[in-house]
Amino acid sequence: MVDIHSHILYGIDDGAQGIEESIELLKQAISVGYTGIVCSSHYYIGRFENENYDKNFDILKQKISEENLAIEIYKGNEFALSPNYMEHRDRIKRINNGRYILVELKNELIYPICKEFFQSLLSQGVIPVLAHIERYPHIKVRELIELYNMGVILQVNLRMAANPVDRIKYLLENRYVGVVATDAHRLGKRDYNVIESLEKLKKTLGEEYFNIVTKINPRKIVNDENIERVKGEEDELKKINGAGSFFNRLWSKLCRG
Repeated sequence: MVDIHSHILYGIDDGAQGIEESIELLKQAISVGYTGIVCSSHYYIGRFENENYDKNFDILKQKISEENLAIEIYKGNEFALSPNYMEHRDRIKRINNGRYILVELKNELIYPICKEFFQSLLSQGVIPVLAHIERYPHIKVRELIELYNMGVILQVNLRMAANPVDRIKYLLENRYVGVVATDAHRLGKRDYNVIESLEKLKKTLGEEYFNIVTKINPRKIVNDENIERVKGEEDELKKINGAGSFFNRLWSKLCRG
């Protein structure tokens, strides 16, 4: 498996604080089946701006080699959406220096602004991966589907995917979610002690879709390839309108949420 969303690179943000913690997190990750991890440290303008990122990344990579750990790490950031993006564009790290960029939203941002930003990125050939979509209750399900149809990749955190609320369950069941990642931060706090969540998720999704969101798509993102879009491009609203009154009511409830 490949994890495209982590904060295991020490000394950069609110994730791992020392190289020893980074190494222990990597050992945990290996033990549950990860072979690659993107060090997607926060890029939060005015707070976290990649100070010492490249130096610490190189030191960690060397330490991995010295300890013969069977895992690869890749550069990246989790960019907190800001109107000042263009001023920082050249400093924000896309995933493995490819087309994909991991983006998180600030709660005060309204959907039209988010949509416009993603449209702008896509027009520049940059593919947004929307981080932990479960954290944005102010964005309706139909709006998330609209982003999906635009070409935005929807990412859900592993523990939520294994125990989803209704809106995330709906998006998983209908295969709108392109990637499941850990968002690992620190030992004992969102670390790689996730074997139960992985097993539960595999049982819920089935092996094929589980492999797509934890192995195939994350690997394609790291390799800068087009991901598997397992959901068709049809208008979901049209499909649902003919599915019966109960499902219509459920859909309406989700859209409001």
